[in-house]
Amino acid sequence: MKDLIEWLILSTLLTLIMEIIRFQSVRKAFCFVKRSPRYALINLLIVSATLVPVFFMSRKLFFLSCVIFFWLFLSIVNAIVTFLRGYALMFSDIFLIKEGLSLSSHYFTPPVIGSILIAMIGLMFAGGYVFTFQTSIHSGCAFFALFYLVFSIWGINRLEKKRLCHPSSEEYAAMGFAYAMMNSLYPYLNRKPTAYSEATMKHILKGMNQTVKVNSHAIKPDIIFLQLESFFDPLLLEGVSFSQDPIPTFRRLKRANQSQKMQVQTFGGGTAKTEFSVLTSMSAELLKPGEIPHLSVLRKKSVESLATQLKRQGYVSTLIHNYEGNFYNRHLAYEKLGFSRYIPIEYMSGVATPHDLAQMNDQWVMDYIIKTLKHDEPAFIYGITAGTHQPYDEKLPDHLSPIEVFGDLEEPVRQTLQNYVTRLYQLDLQLNRLMDDLAASKRETVLFMFSDHLPNLPILTDETYYSKDPFEVDYFAAHFHPSFDLNPLPPLNCYDVGTWLMNSLNCPLSIIQQVHESYCHDTAYREVLRLAQYDLLEGKGYLTPSFDLSPEQPMVFGLNEQHISGYSFTDEGLVVEGTGFNIDSQLFIDQKRVETQFVNETKLLVKMEPREFSCLSLKQLSRRQEVLGEEIKLTGKD
Repeated sequence: MKDLIEWLILSTLLTLIMEIIRFQSVRKAFCFVKRSPRYALINLLIVSATLVPVFFMSRKLFFLSCVIFFWLFLSIVNAIVTFLRGYALMFSDIFLIKEGLSLSSHYFTPPVIGSILIAMIGLMFAGGYVFTFQTSIHSGCAFFALFYLVFSIWGINRLEKKRLCHPSSEEYAAMGFAYAMMNSLYPYLNRKPTAYSEATMKHILKGMNQTVKVNSHAIKPDIIFLQLESFFDPLLLEGVSFSQDPIPTFRRLKRANQSQKMQVQTFGGGTAKTEFSVLTSMSAELLKPGEIPHLSVLRKKSVESLATQLKRQGYVSTLIHNYEGNFYNRHLAYEKLGFSRYIPIEYMSGVATPHDLAQMNDQWVMDYIIKTLKHDEPAFIYGITAGTHQPYDEKLPDHLSPIEVFGDLEEPVRQTLQNYVTRLYQLDLQLNRLMDDLAASKRETVLFMFSDHLPNLPILTDETYYSKDPFEVDYFAAHFHPSFDLNPLPPLNCYDVGTWLMNSLNCPLSIIQQVHESYCHDTAYREVLRLAQYDLLEGKGYLTPSFDLSPEQPMVFGLNEQHISGYSFTDEGLVVEGTGFNIDSQLFIDQKRVETQFVNETKLLVKMEPREFSCLSLKQLSRRQEVLGEEIKLTGKD
């Protein structure tokens, strides 16, 4: 009996401590228990169930130490992750370890990493010492433990089966840490929706409006989608003012009623989720919790998207992003989404900046949008900016900070906000340049711009300064040299953007867009959408036979700017001349990599003595030394 009481007290204390860590406040943790007793009990049930095996163990102290460390470690990581990206830790983050490690240098200094390693080594020694203690096993407690474990698993499973759809981000925040973690794991164990069957999908298909539209416009306009990293209107903040408007170009669009509101499904981070929803018209919230489809579905399966839809209309589709080409497996995912071309930072000529998010320049994105428009006709371009990506803690020189921030703010908050609005101002300048170019080009162009999510700024989580919906962002639309009128700009969900565009162009809708149009006013809309998405992404494709999905086409990298025109040996070494070089250009001699120095976009240098070789080749390498695109060869002899 004593063991059972101690087990219950320990479970309760551990559950409460985890909530204190989550809220970083004792008062808020107790308020959670008082406000949501049901969720508090579910969290206690989950934590206590993980401690139940102690009754079967002879090394009880060691097992308890391991379980307590596991929960506390996850709680601390959750607090850090929530602070850095704006939403909580989930089971799916285990698949993002590679991407997380590549970004860790932006947030953790070497001393912090060293301290973590020392602490881990200390815990290993402590664990070895605790492992030596043994105790006896009581049959009565073991029987109770077995009953409690079975009851817990049955109860949680029954609770989850009643849930038709995965919780929203806000619901996860209200569930408590242990329950949210367990809930994010459950869909990975039970992938198939209960209602999914051939008969159900045929019933859904029968109720869909399958009217085929024909593009009646004589001219096919160029279409540019510009996904703006963490875009936010700073003038919406209360009690804060600025020496000048950070976004005058966007402001003009707002005044001209060329702006509306859009609901996204993430806050502070999760760019790929908004990107996926806009391109495919699928709801990211109906995927598995925290899932990044680029790392799961799009590794193997082709999915109908705006790129494939517009390709059928004769468009050449290009994706442009001023960051690493293989981050989130984008180099694989974009081909599965039907893009003909991908221009990541590794293929941007002349870029000499290391892959540091604090130094990304959105001028590169605008440059390549303009270049691509001269290259393709008609063009569908999906650009993703990165210049306003966090972290925002870098102190900028005064000459790079033209905007001052005023208000009763703590200095770290003010400094972070100033860093953000300065980068926002630079984005606005680049957008103005792009719009001037589009106005001068005389080609009909639709420019659609939107924020992927609000920035992860501390001030946005304080209702004193910002009390609006944290999942509501701005979108903008501009039409240059129009031959027809775009549909009026309504408030949209991010997964409705494609439907709005295709209806504006009078083009055929995709399968999932037809689901939206046919069922958006149905009471079972959300469940129908979930079943349709499962069928298209992971199911048997009952919805697809009636539709023509374009076959896969090989995707190319860059605008074919990289060339080797010749080489020579000088006092410095091997000098290679050509075009399109950047910091990621790497030379290979007879298929062996040689240390390459980037001089400028027409010259590379290898410090070596003159010698003969049979083949000189150029490859564009990502940060993880992965080759992106085709190798360029020059055969010759010294």
